[in-house]
Amino acid sequence: AASYPGSGSQMTHYLYEALTGVPAGIIKLTRGDDHQVISIKTHYPAQTTNVKGAEEMDRVILQLRNPLNALPSFASFRFEVQNGFPDHTVYAPDKFWIEWRDKNFDKALEDWVNHLEYWVDNYDNTQDKRIVISYENLINEETGPEETQHIAKFLGNGKGVTTVSPEIIPCVWDKVVNYEKNTGRKLLADFVAHDNEWAEKNGDKARSLIKTYYEEIDGAVARKLFHCCDDPLHPEASHRKGAHAPYTFTEQQLQTMINELTMIKERYMSKSTEDHLERILTQYVEEVEEQMKEGARG
Repeated sequence: AASYPGSGSQMTHYLYEALTGVPAGIIKLTRGDDHQVISIKTHYPAQTTNVKGAEEMDRVILQLRNPLNALPSFASFRFEVQNGFPDHTVYAPDKFWIEWRDKNFDKALEDWVNHLEYWVDNYDNTQDKRIVISYENLINEETGPEETQHIAKFLGNGKGVTTVSPEIIPCVWDKVVNYEKNTGRKLLADFVAHDNEWAEKNGDKARSLIKTYYEEIDGAVARKLFHCCDDPLHPEASHRKGAHAPYTFTEQQLQTMINELTMIKERYMSKSTEDHLERILTQYVEEVEEQMKEGARG
């Protein structure tokens, strides 16, 4: 189960288990030649460690996510790692995102492209060795159950694998995907305010985060942590609540994204067997173009 970091692989990890009743593995704990799991999650070659025993794994599900969204999600993961948060719990603050984006954009996009090309070029989709799925299609209520049917058929073709009956696949999709969507990351302020156990164990870290990202921390959160009536650092701290606003890219970065996605799409258009991949990449180009238009209107 190959994906670029930040592409929703944790959600599909649980989905593969639910569709087959067989545990899914992760690269740190599972070998490809053990034959005990339905899949092994890997970010190779975007991350340099590959699955041990991978030579005995001759089939792959390549999970894509538009770099427009995958890169910010990966940045949030890096923020979690650097600050001791559990995985998939906190959105990176805008300040962190912009600094990470401008330092890492070119390399991150190059890794995204190389990751896709590695798995497409090395696993033939005409011999039932590879399918490509889209995170965006999977979480969409209209296309998600159909994408899950596509996954179940591929998994069911594996040796000794039995999947759930087709009529209950929409229910499996709803249980797994919608649960994961509703238990995802929170704003930094919301996490710090409501996870009392983390705040108590990491008081110094919480205070440091308030100093650094005070624009995104509600004043009430700061008062809670400092145990005083006023925030002694920034009394005019943010009162942002609710859903996280989309992360932004510069116009030049968006154009680079469009160019790279278009180049990959044109490379595989010549292969009549890659229609599904072409449709996904076309969708991604359109989404990035729309983001550019939104920026121009703003």
